[in-house]
Amino acid sequence: MPIITNESTPDLDPIRREVQQYVTLKDEAEAITERVNTIKKRLTSYIEDLGEPNEKGSIVLTVDDERTGTRSIVKQRRVSKQFDEDKANAILQSKGVFETCTKTITVLDQDAVMAAYYEGKLTDEDIDTMFPEKVTWAIVLEKK
Repeated sequence: MPIITNESTPDLDPIRREVQQYVTLKDEAEAITERVNTIKKRLTSYIEDLGEPNEKGSIVLTVDDERTGTRSIVKQRRVSKQFDEDKANAILQSKGVFETCTKTITVLDQDAVMAAYYEGKLTDEDIDTMFPEKVTWAIVLEKK
C-alpha cells in the first residue's frame, strides 16, 4: 500500500519496487520456461537414441538418479481417436444409414441477426441485450 506523505502526494517508491520485482520475476519465468523447453528437447533426443520401447509403445530410458528419485524418463506414447467427419459421411451414405445417424440442430446465425437489425427489425436495445459487453482487465507495463 502506498504511503501518503504530509503533502497528500503518494510515495510511489513501494509501488516502483513492486513493479521492479514483477518485471524481474516475469523475465525469470520466461527464461526458466525457455531453459525447460531446451532441456526437454535434449532429453527427448537421449530417449530416442538410447531408450527401449515398452509394451505400450512408449520409449523408456532408465537413469536411476538417486538425487531426484527418478528411475527412468519416458517418451510416452499417447493415442487418441479423432472423428473424421468427411470419411464418416462417405461411409454412412454408402451403407445407407446416413439419415439415421444424423440429426438437425437449429443454430442462431449472428450474421442474420445483424442483418435483421440493419433492416430495422431489431432495436439497439435488442442488440445490446443479445450482445452484452464483457469487460476483462489486464496489468500492462508501458515502456518509456
